[in-house]
Amino acid sequence: MRETRNLTPSHRHAGRPRTKRTPTLEEALLEEVDENLNISIRNLVHNLHVNNSLIQRILKQEKYYPYLYTKFRH
Repeated sequence: MRETRNLTPSHRHAGRPRTKRTPTLEEALLEEVDENLNISIRNLVHNLHVNNSLIQRILKQEKYYPYLYTKFRH
């Protein structure tokens, strides 16, 4: 209350963290994909302990195809 002069509590830091996406996670994911191009998203989820949508978002942002993990080139 002293900092904000408000009686209602701040909910800014309440609940779970928004994401586990870190540069370390992205590097680990891309290393695993580069080492084994036949690895499935299910196996990546199990190995890295993150959900599949996060892995799919990272791979899409890095321009990897969803079924053949090869980088898209123009």
